[in-house]
Amino acid sequence: MSALQQLARRLADDPRDEGVLMNVTSGVMWLAAGAAGLVALVLPGTSTEHIWWLAGLAALSFGWGAVLLSLRYPRPGTGLEQRAAVTAALIAVVGVALWASGGASGFLQPILLFTALHVAFFYPPRLAWPLLALFVLTYATPLLYDDDAVAAGYPARALMFGVSVASTYVIMRLLKRRLVVAEERQREMAERDPLTGLANRRAFDAALSAALGSGAGAAGPRGESRLRGARRGERPAAALLLIDFDDFKAVNDTHGHPVGDAVLRAVADACAPQLRAEDCLARVGGDEFAVVAPGAGEADAWRLAAALEGAIAAATMPEGVGRVAVTVAWATAPGDGADADQLVRVADRRLLERKRARKRSLTVA
Repeated sequence: MSALQQLARRLADDPRDEGVLMNVTSGVMWLAAGAAGLVALVLPGTSTEHIWWLAGLAALSFGWGAVLLSLRYPRPGTGLEQRAAVTAALIAVVGVALWASGGASGFLQPILLFTALHVAFFYPPRLAWPLLALFVLTYATPLLYDDDAVAAGYPARALMFGVSVASTYVIMRLLKRRLVVAEERQREMAERDPLTGLANRRAFDAALSAALGSGAGAAGPRGESRLRGARRGERPAAALLLIDFDDFKAVNDTHGHPVGDAVLRAVADACAPQLRAEDCLARVGGDEFAVVAPGAGEADAWRLAAALEGAIAAATMPEGVGRVAVTVAWATAPGDGADADQLVRVADRRLLERKRARKRSLTVA
């Protein structure tokens, strides 16, 4: 697989991974700056006094851009502080490039706004403002060594550049905040059940696939852990639990659907505290809930099922509704199946068997 294909795959895997996007945009910026700098050297009117400096800086720009696009550096997971330190060091390179391209009369200034946009988009205020201040000061350095800078009106240009950079940061942060809020709302609508606030079927499928694929599931809804992991060295991929009401139709028929909805919310609230943060509790059907517990074994699933049944039995229900009964069944990977379809089939079969056994016991009684 080529580097570009790997890059496209990582961007598609997690669109929220800004570390990858930061590498891509910065890499493109440096490659474009290097290419444009080489072309500018052969255009009429360009100063060639420091041509070897410019050629070397163009090579450095190409090389750094290639490193970023290869994703070897900055490494995935590198903190923003480390990235900010690298950006600050590269701003010094920009200062050298300003000098080599002619100082106040050089051709490099327009492309510097790309760096301002990059910093504004990716860095929080605590890191962005010092970087932008350093960037503006670097832009003003021709005033220190270029005798023609004042006559060329460079002080006013430096002032306007500083205002443009600050305004760009403020506007970019406002726009990004709006985009983030819109994305979170869309994600909430796509992955959450509006009645209970739990994960919906789409999020459940994703959590189960993640648990079986890597042994680490998506973040669960809420609550503290009462589930203990399997013994070290014997950790299976995951446990799947299905929770189904024994006679939910009677609740709706007797009390009405609004009360039935309140019962579903009460069950969701009762189940959540029994789970770990990494577990996923979802409403996958009308009166059917499911849990994905990454790293849980057969004994863990049994204990969790008992805890869920007990919590639901003790839950406070709407006025007029007595104790509601549920049936819980489970399947664990890899013992009961290696993929999601197999686990669901096994758990669903066990659920039906347990419900029939419960009905037989009630009939005998």
